[in-house]
Amino acid sequence: MMFLLTALKVQYVLDPNLPPLPEITDNDSDETKAARKKREEDELVCRGHILNALSDRLYDLFTSSKCPKEIWKALENKYNNEKQGADKFLTLKYFEFTMNDSESVLDQVHQLT
Repeated sequence: MMFLLTALKVQYVLDPNLPPLPEITDNDSDETKAARKKREEDELVCRGHILNALSDRLYDLFTSSKCPKEIWKALENKYNNEKQGADKFLTLKYFEFTMNDSESVLDQVHQLT
């Protein structure tokens, strides 16, 4: 997903160090207005592509979020936690492994995976 967002040149809106958009004032320069418009469009495109990649259940959950950064961070936390849990389970499985003389070594190794 990050590759697609980078190819579309909208990945920067997910950067946690990106400053928020300044408030609109009457004496904004044309450059400031153009930068604000580009950023708003890029956030919309980024949000749309993230939501498009989600399953129906997750789509319904995140549809109300307007900020792509919030959606990305929530998904990143969810999947990083799942991966850490799976890694802990596999590590524990290897630590508890004992060899049986009644089975071949290859059969026992295949049972681990």
